[in-house]
Amino acid sequence: MYLCHAFALALLLLLTHPFYKGVNAGVNENQIQVINSYVDVLETPCNNYYRYACGNWGKVHSNEKYTEITTLIDHKVNKRLIDYFQNYKLEGSAEAANETYTDKLFLYYQTCRRADKQLKRYLQLVRPSLHLDWQLMLEIHAPNATWPAQRFNWLFTLAKLRRYNFKGAFFEHIVVQRPNDAKRFVIDLDKPTDKMPESLVIAVLLMGLGVEKRRAMEVATNVHNFENSLKVVRDIEDDREPQIISLQELERIMPLMPWRLYLQIVLSYTLPVDYEVQISNRDYFIVLSKLLEQTDPSLIDNYIMVKFVLFLIANGPDAFGKVDCARDVRIKMELGVNFLYKQQFLGKADVKVAADVERIFELTKREFAAKLNSNRMHLQPNQLDFLQRKLTTMRYNIGNLPASVNERFVDDYYADVHINTNAHYKNHLALLKLAARKEHDQLTAPPPDVSDYYYNGLDGSCTPLFLFRRNLVVIPYAFLQPPAYHVNMHDILKMGIFGFVFTHEIMHGFESSGVRFDYTGKFAAIGDTILSNDQFSASLTCMEQTETESIDERMADFMAIRVAYDTLFGANSSMNTQQPSYSNITPKRLFFLTVAQFFCGNLRSDFYDHDADDVRLQQTLMQFEPFAAEYGCSSGDPMYLENKCLLY
Repeated sequence: MYLCHAFALALLLLLTHPFYKGVNAGVNENQIQVINSYVDVLETPCNNYYRYACGNWGKVHSNEKYTEITTLIDHKVNKRLIDYFQNYKLEGSAEAANETYTDKLFLYYQTCRRADKQLKRYLQLVRPSLHLDWQLMLEIHAPNATWPAQRFNWLFTLAKLRRYNFKGAFFEHIVVQRPNDAKRFVIDLDKPTDKMPESLVIAVLLMGLGVEKRRAMEVATNVHNFENSLKVVRDIEDDREPQIISLQELERIMPLMPWRLYLQIVLSYTLPVDYEVQISNRDYFIVLSKLLEQTDPSLIDNYIMVKFVLFLIANGPDAFGKVDCARDVRIKMELGVNFLYKQQFLGKADVKVAADVERIFELTKREFAAKLNSNRMHLQPNQLDFLQRKLTTMRYNIGNLPASVNERFVDDYYADVHINTNAHYKNHLALLKLAARKEHDQLTAPPPDVSDYYYNGLDGSCTPLFLFRRNLVVIPYAFLQPPAYHVNMHDILKMGIFGFVFTHEIMHGFESSGVRFDYTGKFAAIGDTILSNDQFSASLTCMEQTETESIDERMADFMAIRVAYDTLFGANSSMNTQQPSYSNITPKRLFFLTVAQFFCGNLRSDFYDHDADDVRLQQTLMQFEPFAAEYGCSSGDPMYLENKCLLY
């Protein structure tokens, strides 16, 4: 009996495998086959919907490197880029100074493929200062030399490294939007959040740089002990809000830190004494400066060097294979890859895709606007106006490109980057330097038109993102491909993954963090009055009954399933909800199964700001009455909750 059942299950997997019908099958039929192939028929929807909808995901993808849908999408983009580079012919040359942006993409990929692990090369190219080696590197190549500690200045060393996009060893230096004006930027100084690894890991790293084992263990122990001292300083509490302050005042408070000179090294231009920065955790910096004044310069040098190398490792490719290098190109040269995707991979479909995304966006906004107008939370008129205006003015950016982008714009963006055909580490540093310069250019550049804004910080991510201070959803091109989206997909399939995720990002503008910002990105006091609304507070308490890594993500999930579902199936819907001829799955069940595809995987991924995928899917659907009605879930079933949470 068991063998018959196993054979039947194997046959079902074969017949529903996404590649069973071949490459000529339509996008909708392929998607249905994919959905069916993941279903575990031994599980029931009302017991564990994740296992039911995703139970066979691991079997279907047992020989693949990706672990869930976002890495699957990521893999497909990497493959496209690899295929493009396979037959690429250079259009210009470095000698003639007429390289195109695609030349530079290709050359960076090629030098990555030819590279091998030589981390020491970074430290040869970037030293603490012009005439000073890293203390340990000098020890290696000139054992009898004395390291000139008097030439070392830790703050000026960090200034030099910040030009390579290293945010800082003892503090974090980033460029942020001003609190009351999202169009203007300021340098923010704060205590660091990254952690130093254990001493054994540091020792292995140092040995990889050429340091003798015993010496590496000694230095690693000293660095780790120093990290513990710094941790005590980082734990100092400072309840003050981030403060805008002049450099003159900053140096008066911290006389041991010449901030003006530090920033002039970073920015390469002179600053007036009344130049303003933003500082958080001021007390930390005061105690830090005193600690560093009492610390051996060679220990500080070793500490900075270790953190800089760790940053470069984290920022570089994991290896030098085709996929590793394709992904590294996407991260380091994001603007160029995005424009290449638009030109080469979307091509003529670009216009149709844009029109279809606009349709989904407007219908989704209309549905949520109707829910706001129903005013189940009994908000005041000015609170409703605040939310409606934010929704009305919300925008999206497909591909994370400025609206006026063209090939000339992208070529000019990379004009100062010259790719050396045999020097991967030098090229990596050049692109880091470009990223740091573009970040700091925001301090002086005029604010771009709203349609020309693009976000320098996706780091190759393939999933949409909401920017609170821009009231903007960024949709990477990578997400506009199956299984998430295709312009010819049935509306039910579109709204399952793409529509749900897109709506999730829209909803971030209205959860407990997003509601604090108005439509221009400014902090708005009226947002706090909405948070203190009795109905809002009750909904928040309801959602927190089950522990969560992020209440904002849970709120966005709960709102997204309801809005996406009603956009599709609501009384005023103009979407196609008819039964597809190529599937016997009912439309509403097909929607829920498609939503589940976004969460399917092997659950081995790290989830930093979300709950695990199975938890997210289960919690979202058990709170949703139409799910229970469609599958007949009732009291006593794990996927059924008597008291469901509802917001707006």
